[in-house]
Amino acid sequence: MPDRTTVLHFGSIASWTSPGAARVIELGRRMRDRGDVLVSYDPNIRPSLLGDRDQAQAMVEQGLRVAHVAKASAEDIAWLYPGRPPEHVARHWHQLGVTVAVITDGANGAGAFSTSGPPLHRPARDVKVVDTVGAGDSFTAGLLASLVRRRWHTPARLAECTAAELSAVLDDAIAVSAMTCERAGADPPRLAELTETSWGQG
Repeated sequence: MPDRTTVLHFGSIASWTSPGAARVIELGRRMRDRGDVLVSYDPNIRPSLLGDRDQAQAMVEQGLRVAHVAKASAEDIAWLYPGRPPEHVARHWHQLGVTVAVITDGANGAGAFSTSGPPLHRPARDVKVVDTVGAGDSFTAGLLASLVRRRWHTPARLAECTAAELSAVLDDAIAVSAMTCERAGADPPRLAELTETSWGQG
């Protein structure tokens, strides 16, 4: 990993499939231990590949223990933690070491749960959906890009983010995901397209 690395994102199949998963988690742990790298994780649950729920939960929680930011969908947490509401899941993730837990819920928008402030929710944009493939990944890309663009992407700064600041970051991520859903073929927007919209304002 280059010394200049400031953000590491990992997740999905590589993070919970042996033997590579152990290498991925160890890299995340080394970056977190550096203290100046923001570590982001999206388990991107695939029940048909994960199999046993208890084993899957244990593997996912290995990733959560090294992450500052954890993003998951409402479907992900419903499968991982049946019957547990998002705020309870987020509280559990905080206990594992996560600073900000983000839960997306499609047309219902997204919520953020921080260790430093109250839970918050931001609405989805009203869009004509063409293709939802890539929506989750583009949301995460928008989230991290927003943090970097605003210079809030250090572990210490993230822990200090106010509700208003996290709301702005969620709005940016939602905008990126919404634009992706308006296109066919998992085609997320480029930065030049985003700066022509309200993304990153405020």
